[in-house]
Amino acid sequence: MLPRFRIGAAVRVARNIRNDGTYPGVARGELLVPRGSVGYVRDVGTFLQDQIVYSVFFLDQDRMVGCREEELMDAASHWVETRFEFRDRVTPTRRLAVHGEVVAEPGAVGEIIRVLRDARTGPAYQVRFPGRTLQVPEHALAPLAAEVPEVTDEDVERFYREHPERFQRDETRTVRHLLITINDEFPENTRQRAWARAEKLAGKLADDPRGFAAAAERHSECPSALHGGLVGRVARGQLHEELDAALFEMAAGEVRGPVETAMGLHVLLCETVHPPDVAPLDDELRERIRGALQEKRARQVQRDRARVGQGGENHEPSGTG
Repeated sequence: MLPRFRIGAAVRVARNIRNDGTYPGVARGELLVPRGSVGYVRDVGTFLQDQIVYSVFFLDQDRMVGCREEELMDAASHWVETRFEFRDRVTPTRRLAVHGEVVAEPGAVGEIIRVLRDARTGPAYQVRFPGRTLQVPEHALAPLAAEVPEVTDEDVERFYREHPERFQRDETRTVRHLLITINDEFPENTRQRAWARAEKLAGKLADDPRGFAAAAERHSECPSALHGGLVGRVARGQLHEELDAALFEMAAGEVRGPVETAMGLHVLLCETVHPPDVAPLDDELRERIRGALQEKRARQVQRDRARVGQGGENHEPSGTG
């Protein structure tokens, strides 16, 4: 991991640097160095062994401040002042669509993950919205209202507890399969011989399903053979119609086949039956809930502002989950 800037190099800070509590004599959160300021590298070190950190002296502020490499650029590089910076929270001023599909509406909460100062049509940003990252021009973004409360972990967990019906999962099944293709150009894969091979394997494995993974590794013509024929945990409608119909009639541990699809002949093992349940609150689900709640709060603030701007009175509290 080599540093981009050497000691003595002139650098420009690309984002506002605020006190994270480690700068003495300054209140936490107070601005230390405004973006665009030029300083000089005095020392280079690492943080947690995977981040390069520079001690930079800013003459105008008369301060030595620690900066991560991602926050700095060469002072001689072209500088364009931008409205937003890295990690700012923003919302679209209009619907954002990709190939005609609307992916973010006004009120959606996004986070700036990269500032593109040299975009051909003017400053732009890579913005992370829930489930999607988009490149958005500056004029299509507005700052997220400061009065929009952050969604906390407690908010997420409370919503999950109070709305279990939203996270119900249908019955699923863990399945393995073994595929024999039909191809008259190869003698061993003519329809007649393929059926004979598949029927023989199905009968043998029905008597001893414990050998299914080894048989799939040896005989299956599907890439899943590398993993013992494991397809994974599936719900109704995820597989070919013929496989779906057979699988969801099978008991745990049952082998069935051959089942013919457009791919060829399948021998199935229903490894486990998972009854309907509630999805666990894992990291992915947490972020989905957090994004939905944050967007709802932002939309409420926008509606409240609109009412006030129209001379109406607002009796609804903003920031409700």
